[in-house]
Amino acid sequence: MREGWVQYIFKDVATAVKGKLPKNKNEVGVGIPYLTASYLRSSKPDFWIENLEGAVTAEDGDCLILWDGAGAGDLFSAHRGVVSSTMAVVSTQNPNILREFLTLLISSKAEYIKETCRGTTVPHVSPDAITNMELKIPPLPEQRRIVDLISSIDSYLASLRTALAKSISAQKSALESQLDTFNETSPIFRLEELCATGKSAIVDGPFGANLKREDYLEEGVPVLKIQNIKQDFVLVKKMDFVSEDKYQELRRHSFQKGDIVMTKLGDPLGLSAIVREIDKGLIVADLVRIRPDKIDVEFLCMQLNSAKIQNYINRMQKGSTRPRVNLGMIREMPIAVPAERDIKDFVTVFGAWGQQNRRLEETIQSTEKLRSGLLSDLLSGDHVIPTSYDRFIGAA
Repeated sequence: MREGWVQYIFKDVATAVKGKLPKNKNEVGVGIPYLTASYLRSSKPDFWIENLEGAVTAEDGDCLILWDGAGAGDLFSAHRGVVSSTMAVVSTQNPNILREFLTLLISSKAEYIKETCRGTTVPHVSPDAITNMELKIPPLPEQRRIVDLISSIDSYLASLRTALAKSISAQKSALESQLDTFNETSPIFRLEELCATGKSAIVDGPFGANLKREDYLEEGVPVLKIQNIKQDFVLVKKMDFVSEDKYQELRRHSFQKGDIVMTKLGDPLGLSAIVREIDKGLIVADLVRIRPDKIDVEFLCMQLNSAKIQNYINRMQKGSTRPRVNLGMIREMPIAVPAERDIKDFVTVFGAWGQQNRRLEETIQSTEKLRSGLLSDLLSGDHVIPTSYDRFIGAA
């Protein structure tokens, strides 16, 4: 560490205070929001608290730790509100530590906090792991510079996410309007009719007995899972792999570049994406591979993600704990097929729009990676913020 930096133990300079069950809560917006994990993930409060007597509260930007239950150890940036009984708010009264800097510092410990959680039935954060965390603290002026620099990047990321959300919303509105017209004026085919090999072109992944945890490798032939499927594209990071031999054994459940993959179980249900960057691989049991050859694949993927098909899936789904749609229902999906020229024009316009959105998504991901690496360097105590960075601080 450089001169001026001091190493503390968390319990000596900060606290993590768990929230309490409220005496009363309401759903009509009276009081301040009740800070639950579902609210912080969705930005929509479930409840409000009017009587704050005995309540543990947080302010905008405070660091919250999900203390108990599924997702224990997850970190959140708080809004002003009442801390729920499954959360803890991190704070400090030490005059040599900025609240905003402490929030950044704890966020950098996310992996450690998750790894030290205890329990299997009801996971929970280890109090000892939190109280004994080592914290490297720079002088106040450097804390402020670090906070301001990361805040500038966060502001830039927020503007990118807003632009992406607006673009996706506008695209979806225009796309749905045109697809409605096609659905009213074009002939309708069953999905399997648009595939030369019929049923064999629409297959799901292998049962767990055929693809086990021990089959996965750090490199080899890719395996697609639900977390790799995003709107209209496949996320290639954080993938699992299997050997070539396992791939050949389960080749019936394979995909290739240009195929469509769809989620058929859990959340999100019925989300489709085109395999664009991977030559071949396997899908897991929660996914379906679709290989059309009598309709443009881009056009079909947009239809599969449309409101009409999503409504079809919602009507046909089974199960309440983990909703699912079976393979037969997917093969029977009603697909409108307009004239070839109409399809070409549609794909030209909305395909370009989709590419623009994907580029924006890639920019967000690369900026998030930059932020993570920069924050790690700044919190190590080994690097000085160059004066050239001053032009970025507050510029976003």
